[in-house]
Amino acid sequence: MKFETTKGVWGARLVTWTLVSVLSCGIIFTASFMLGPMLFSSGAISRQVAVAVFCPGAISTTEQQGASVPTTSNPSGGYGHTVEITCTMKDGSTQIIRNEQFALASIGGMFGGGALCGLGLSLPLFLVPFFVFRKRPVST
Repeated sequence: MKFETTKGVWGARLVTWTLVSVLSCGIIFTASFMLGPMLFSSGAISRQVAVAVFCPGAISTTEQQGASVPTTSNPSGGYGHTVEITCTMKDGSTQIIRNEQFALASIGGMFGGGALCGLGLSLPLFLVPFFVFRKRPVST
């Protein structure tokens, strides 16, 4: 769409950016809670995220998975397995990632990865007003 004045062009762009901002919030929210858990819920990715967060620079890791334990004190509540990762550093020392840390890294990585995917999907929308709204060239 071509406008006569620069003021009209920038007014149209600002209105469009406002609408795109609302749309982008919806895209990021949806990606965080739907796309993230779907794409990043595998154990291998969760393990890599936990090691990157809690053991940066580890040269090797070993994972030990425990039995299913109750997640609540309610006898009819859900059950979950336990995970413990032992990281070996360059100097030979070891560091242990406890189950709570692993869960935190897995959940944060899952929703954070989904949010980054949503951000990647929505950022190009902010460039659309530059191509759609332009000033009409001055004819001489």
